[in-house]
Amino acid sequence: MKVIGQFFAKIFGGLWNWIKETAWVQPLLIVGMIFAVIFSIPTISEWVQNVAESINSAETYYRNYQMNLEGEEDSEAQQLIDAMMEESDEYGEKFMLVFVQVNCQFCKDVQPAFKLLAEDTDRFYGTKRVGGEITPVTKDEFGTFKIFTIFIDEEYSYTEDESTTPFERFLQRNDAFLERTAEVARNSWYTINGYLDESRIDTLEAGESNAVPTPTVIMYDLSNNSPEVGISELMISVSGSTSYDRATLLSNAWMHRVEFALQ
Repeated sequence: MKVIGQFFAKIFGGLWNWIKETAWVQPLLIVGMIFAVIFSIPTISEWVQNVAESINSAETYYRNYQMNLEGEEDSEAQQLIDAMMEESDEYGEKFMLVFVQVNCQFCKDVQPAFKLLAEDTDRFYGTKRVGGEITPVTKDEFGTFKIFTIFIDEEYSYTEDESTTPFERFLQRNDAFLERTAEVARNSWYTINGYLDESRIDTLEAGESNAVPTPTVIMYDLSNNSPEVGISELMISVSGSTSYDRATLLSNAWMHRVEFALQ
């Protein structure tokens, strides 16, 4: 091994000495290095851009709040649903549960609205109606905006049942949750006011995994402001021409006002 090392050292040492002693080679090397750097810039820029896009992508954002299906009856997702059905505050007094998937343009469209509402919440406090008066909503009344997500296209190995997907099994276990959500949605002002079609509620209640629309947003609220204890609102997709418009709609669902109240 030592002999081999000495051999390569002798070769590269001789080459380096030849370069130093041969004047015309040096400019060529410098020019070659410059061109190498120039041609590598687009590749480096593309790599940096891809990394930045990955970090800032809608999927990455939703993954930060993901409740996993893996674990089946003992999964994070199932424990969350069980708490919601028990009207527990284990996960907080108020939050939104959002069904999403990776290749979903509507999920990508609404993600900036979730982010905007979470980061600039005070812009969306708005007002409330108390009796015949309209008063500003306080920070304490609005609370801390929070979401949890479930990816309906989550995949993992499950040898006990390879004929169904994780989300299909999740829906099969939680038919009571779907029925409760559908019942609340049918009687909500959001539906009565014409913002949610009952056929879409029926589709969700049927529990067919390939028919569950994304994003589906389920509001959970134990506060005194909620028209229903626990599951209180349902939105299938989030309408609006801008992220601000969508964030406003989400804030209205959060506070059960405007579209989500008697008009």
